[in-house]
Amino acid sequence: MSRPFLPGHAAALLGAAALACATPGPVPIAYGEAACDHCHMTIVDQRFAAELVTRTGKVYAFDDVGCLASFAVGGPVEPGQVHSAWVTDFRLPGTLIPAQDAIFLRTDSVRTPMASNLLAVPRSAGDSLRAALGGTLLDWAQVLAAARDPA
Repeated sequence: MSRPFLPGHAAALLGAAALACATPGPVPIAYGEAACDHCHMTIVDQRFAAELVTRTGKVYAFDDVGCLASFAVGGPVEPGQVHSAWVTDFRLPGTLIPAQDAIFLRTDSVRTPMASNLLAVPRSAGDSLRAALGGTLLDWAQVLAAARDPA
């Protein structure tokens, strides 16, 4: 005997289908619980966290932009499998922005969890942050290049 198809089942199936078709993107980070996928430290400070998202939707979390960059250039995910990289807007802790849309300030004025001293903000805020804290502005390609060749 077959069971009747209930309206709740339809909602569950539609929800599952929507998730299966969703574009990969960042997910909320469980601060104080999640471990960095590069250095394995607990991700605590909401000003510096980052994520890498693969084309299949797997999300890797990081406690420092430097960990994300090192993982991106030397980790287990092939460059062609990366969907996107996300960094925290230093001015809005816990708010992720696309890494390619960010500008990065390398400064000795603020210590980051793994001492990369890289702060991310939207490009429009870079000059004012540099004026306030001092340091050097880098784009995402320059951050990745520095991770490839740490001099």
